[in-house]
Amino acid sequence: MCSKSLGFALTIFVLYFLIEPQNAFQLPDVVKKQVRKVHLRCQNQTGVPEETIVAAHKTMTLPNDPAFKCFLHCMLEMFGLIDSEEVMHMDSLLEVLPEEFHPKIKNMVESCGTKKGTDACDTVFQSVKCYIDVDGSFIKSAVDDLLG
Repeated sequence: MCSKSLGFALTIFVLYFLIEPQNAFQLPDVVKKQVRKVHLRCQNQTGVPEETIVAAHKTMTLPNDPAFKCFLHCMLEMFGLIDSEEVMHMDSLLEVLPEEFHPKIKNMVESCGTKKGTDACDTVFQSVKCYIDVDGSFIKSAVDDLLG
């Protein structure tokens, strides 16, 4: 598991990930570096090709691929957004995000909650897929800004 400082850095990443570009803040290089490390760690752990991750981002269509599903699980676990019982905790972002973003987060949480899958990786996959279905443009604009 990650240390408190890495957990905090990753929480900052998740916040940035969800904030619309016009309201985004500049992430410190140290946070970007930690995020890249976690990305690579999860990618190495799951074996998902970078091309699969890039394609999913471009199309906002999540591939039904076991390695990609486990990559998502790894990332969200590192961010502290899924617990050991495989329950999603996107609502924890309400504690740290400005109130202007609460309706979007609440809508995703209320609409989706945790979608139970066939295993831990599929649970995250089904939940994230639902979040995209509920407010894909919000997520897409944030990811576009994050990835440049």
